[in-house]
Amino acid sequence: MIPILNRPFPRVLIYGLAVCIIGGSLLYSNYLAQQLAEKERTEVERFASALRFITDPNMQEDDPNAAAEAFAFISRIARTSGDGIPKILIGENNTIDGHTLELPADLDPAEQEALVRQKVEELSAQYEPIKVEFDRGRFQTVVYGESSLLKQLKWFPLAQLLVAFTFIGIVFASFAVAKRNEQNRVWVGLARETAHQLGTPVSSLMAWIELLKLNLEGQPDEVELLNEMERDVHRLEMIAERFSKIGSQPELVEVPLQEVLDRSASYLRKRMTKGGKLQLQVENHVPVEGKLRVNPQLFDWVIENLLKNALDAIQNKEGRILIEAGERGPGAYYIEVTDTGKGIPKNLMRKVFEPGFTTKKRGWGLGLSLSRRIVENYHRGKIYVKASEPGKGTTFRIVLPREG
Repeated sequence: MIPILNRPFPRVLIYGLAVCIIGGSLLYSNYLAQQLAEKERTEVERFASALRFITDPNMQEDDPNAAAEAFAFISRIARTSGDGIPKILIGENNTIDGHTLELPADLDPAEQEALVRQKVEELSAQYEPIKVEFDRGRFQTVVYGESSLLKQLKWFPLAQLLVAFTFIGIVFASFAVAKRNEQNRVWVGLARETAHQLGTPVSSLMAWIELLKLNLEGQPDEVELLNEMERDVHRLEMIAERFSKIGSQPELVEVPLQEVLDRSASYLRKRMTKGGKLQLQVENHVPVEGKLRVNPQLFDWVIENLLKNALDAIQNKEGRILIEAGERGPGAYYIEVTDTGKGIPKNLMRKVFEPGFTTKKRGWGLGLSLSRRIVENYHRGKIYVKASEPGKGTTFRIVLPREG
């Protein structure tokens, strides 16, 4: 990640510079459009003056060369639309005396006239027509509109905005991806370093336990204590192995869905208070042959995180935890963990998977973040809060593709 982009003040400068560039470009484009519109107005007025000149006998006698130039100018525009400005000549009796429009060749004269008159209304709404007065009270009206170049220039600022915002979006999306990748590398590094630091003492503890067992043969009480210690050390060993798999591509194996549910229920029963009022319910709506492709160690970690959150939400009070599995369409299974705990406020539902987010006084806020990484990055699945209501409980759902 580029360090300067993490500092608030330089980031404001970048935003300000982008706004200045875009704003300046828009203002200049608008200025060019106004200049071109004025130039086109001048061209139409020149056309009107030339029209007046060639129809005035006195002017033709006074300056025959100018009259010839004016006539050539009018003829060129009449033949080709010359300057690209659409013009229509309206006579005294509202007749169509001429135009520079390009009309479809397959229209008959009546259809062409109707199309021209429709164009007169459109062009008159754009610019005020120019009245050309001749001698003896005669006159013609020049109706004109925008050239194709002016129309393109007026749309150009919008095209600029579209390109600019697209570019800005790509840039900031790239920054976001780079930042997320950097965060991922940090989490992966921490996880692997944790696994590495735990590995040596755990191996040493296992060796010491075996040595103590040899020295305490025939003392069942002491050996039972060592067995408890051994189970705890195995638990530490499993945690270290889980952390070591973060950041690498774990091996996925076919596991019966029922086996996953059984391990989840077993994990939760060990942590339920004996004689408590907490109820555990497991429902499997999947056929017996239903299987998932998972990494058992990592996926069990996800389920354990959800179950621990459910226990914390109920807070050792009377309640119920439901572990449910079923089919989600033809190609996926779902596993849900539902509790009757305190629930999650709506304004926090999107934050529960963010690293560091926690409502516990001593929590790290990594459990659900790691769970999402395991489910989505390693198992090509989805994990999300399906439903939650303060005071009534929460349902987390995991969706995974079926085996095969």
